[in-house]
Amino acid sequence: MNQNAFIKVGKTTFYDFVARHDDQRFEYEDGRIVQQMTGGTRKHGRLALRFYDQLRSSLDRDRFEILLDRGVETATTVRYPDVVVESAAGSDTSLATLQPILIVEVLSPSSTARDLDRKPAEYTGIATLEAYIVASQDEAACLLWLRQPDARFAAGPTEISGENAAIGIPQLNLAIPLAELYRGIDLSARKD
Repeated sequence: MNQNAFIKVGKTTFYDFVARHDDQRFEYEDGRIVQQMTGGTRKHGRLALRFYDQLRSSLDRDRFEILLDRGVETATTVRYPDVVVESAAGSDTSLATLQPILIVEVLSPSSTARDLDRKPAEYTGIATLEAYIVASQDEAACLLWLRQPDARFAAGPTEISGENAAIGIPQLNLAIPLAELYRGIDLSARKD
């Protein structure tokens, strides 16, 4: 049992705890340290790396930093998405960003409810965020929360599906083809 989930702590204590337990994965939710699943399927890792590769090849690396498992801090949480894009001008010693520009999560059975129910409200409340992407492991499909021209996010996500589709983020002059993300990934093999 993760006793830490029952004790309320501050973010400084959370970061100290994480530094002492770097072989495990934790997030911070509403004052509590919550243990997360480590590892994941090969498919999950491949999709996260494909997003990373697409973003690194498409975005200006003098302006943007693209990182795997980078902490994202909100008022009440510290999350570790699969891929984070932030300004290249950020601090190299910070343990998490307060100013993400793009966040990508690859769905896992253990994270689906959190990624689709809690995190959209948390992430879309961040003033610097332009887009939040949640990618399926079971089909060539993603959900996209995109900041609109009026500076707000739509009430719900847009589904982008099919290998001929692309995730468009005009604010970053970015189009990510699903065919590149899902190339060679067996979508018929589901994990029970």
